[in-house]
Amino acid sequence: MIFLVTVGIAVNMAKVKFEEILKRLEDIVERIENGDLSLDETLSEYENGVKLYKKCVSLLDDAEKKIQVLVKDEEGTLHIKDFDGAAAKGNEIE
Repeated sequence: MIFLVTVGIAVNMAKVKFEEILKRLEDIVERIENGDLSLDETLSEYENGVKLYKKCVSLLDDAEKKIQVLVKDEEGTLHIKDFDGAAAKGNEIE
């Protein structure tokens, strides 16, 4: 049996930042796709888009690290594990 446990406040703050960055990235894509920009402007916007993309990936990685999984073993003891499956030390729950 697996339960997801999240750190609510931290995840919500990361989500807002992520949403803002994603919106800015979508705006850049729209401006580039419209084709009204010069080559220099397009390259500059592309570079900004790559930076925003990397920030989005970083925020998603950070959020994933904050998610822990609650797992019950064969004896019925609950353990908290990191999202990637590595057991967190000293987090046995009785």
